[in-house]
Amino acid sequence: MYIVNTTFVVAPETQQLWLDIIKDKYVPFLRERGYTSLVFSRVISAEAVDQFTYSLQTEVEDIPSYQALTGEIFEEYRRIADPLFGDKVLWFTTLMKKLEL
Repeated sequence: MYIVNTTFVVAPETQQLWLDIIKDKYVPFLRERGYTSLVFSRVISAEAVDQFTYSLQTEVEDIPSYQALTGEIFEEYRRIADPLFGDKVLWFTTLMKKLEL
């Protein structure tokens, strides 16, 4: 089992519109495609920063599922977000393997 973490750094002037799109469009799109174990959080920094940072995490069973997520589904996010936000929202993805303790 893997966790796919996508971190978004959002400029203040686009934060509300971006949040609305994530909640109203992107998360439902993920759920429709079977990604139901979602965790969405705001990253809190001890330092004063000029932007907001968010994390969206979901679990995937295997590498092919990860590749499907980063292919088709991330492309859908890019198609929606890039024209609206440009460089006002930066994002990157990390793949993590779950380990037993």
